[in-house]
Amino acid sequence: MQVARAFSTSGPSDTAKYVLARHDLLDDEDEGEGERVRQISTSAKDVDIAGLGAPLDDNGTEKEDARTLGIVFALMVVVGLGNKVLNKEMTIPMHNYPNFLNLLTTFVFIPVCFLYIIPAVRWGYIPAEQLTFDKKKSFFVMGGLDGIAGILQTFSATYLDGPLLILLGQAAIPVSMVLSKLLLKAKYSGFQYLGAAIVVGGLFIVLSPTLSGSGGSLLWAAMMIVSCIPMALSSVYKEIALGETELDPVYLNGWIAAFQFGFALLFCVPASLATSPPVPIPDLPENLWNGMRCYIGIDSLTCPEGSSSDCVPDNCSSSPLYVNLYLLFNQAYNLLIILILKYGSANLLFLALTLQVPLGNAAFTLPFLPGHKPLQFTDIIGLVVICVGLICYRFSAQILALVGVGKGQGIDGVDHKPLLSSVQQTSDEDRI
Repeated sequence: MQVARAFSTSGPSDTAKYVLARHDLLDDEDEGEGERVRQISTSAKDVDIAGLGAPLDDNGTEKEDARTLGIVFALMVVVGLGNKVLNKEMTIPMHNYPNFLNLLTTFVFIPVCFLYIIPAVRWGYIPAEQLTFDKKKSFFVMGGLDGIAGILQTFSATYLDGPLLILLGQAAIPVSMVLSKLLLKAKYSGFQYLGAAIVVGGLFIVLSPTLSGSGGSLLWAAMMIVSCIPMALSSVYKEIALGETELDPVYLNGWIAAFQFGFALLFCVPASLATSPPVPIPDLPENLWNGMRCYIGIDSLTCPEGSSSDCVPDNCSSSPLYVNLYLLFNQAYNLLIILILKYGSANLLFLALTLQVPLGNAAFTLPFLPGHKPLQFTDIIGLVVICVGLICYRFSAQILALVGVGKGQGIDGVDHKPLLSSVQQTSDEDRI
């Protein structure tokens, strides 16, 4: 959830995921088997997403449409890249307060969503039948799953290097593929299975130094991968629980955010023992208060001589900058996901998301970024392998169609793509 921070760590929001699920897949007949299949929409001409504008007119100027789409695509790449980088950078000055950071980045989307929901209900933009929609139990389950993913990803972002964080997030593809296959009976093409297998191979490559004991934290690397399970389950559960029910995506997101925040409060207690160094449960309120102080740039924790090697003194001066920039970029990121689906297609969104993986890894080598490090040889090889897997998984159908092979849909039967892996965030991570 990352709330699309599961809302996921740097992930998209449930709003973006719901819009993608409802609008980027069009029913079509498969002539060979007579089954209903869903294909990625190659045009948003007839789509009006979340009231962001009227459907595009057939007589609209193609050049203006192309210019608008080009601007939105460029912004999507740049803002998405910033979202990924800031997701890590904000944890550096907030190192001692991952619990507070998880609560803050979850809570902030509740007022944002309800600032839209309340007037939208009053003025009738959200139909009355949606308000009586008896799905609070479903929202509760989604919020719980997203809450688990969110806290695991926030803690992983605190203790893992940025490039590793981005690459391990791609585990959502094979994880969600397996879950959607088991629970939704989804059907995938051979190239998609191949792409997922290549991604898994790339993950083993980037993890090889950690597995050999020469780098990184194996525990938090494992937790980052494990976080993909509740994140993918949340996406699959939405498909099962909501089916074809039409809900305003921000209304959906607001309620899930509220439940996720409730779960985040509960998870604070056991999670406090997982910090480095651990925070005793009786000291948790003080830790959260100090996290609030750190958020506004005030140091609280010092490490006296003889302290544990795990002790890291506060250096909160840059916290207001990086945390608030992340919140701003994450909001813009999820809005751009909706816009790119409105003016373009899901394929264009997948292209932007794919580009962010190598660009994000390169960004963490820039010397002006706090915590910058050169890429290891295994990082570079693993990055190349994972990118090949992503291209194979996401674009094999289009590539084959261009060379005149296959029908171009990429999936035989019902397409339940791992949407979370495609809009990974955030975290949310992954929210409006």
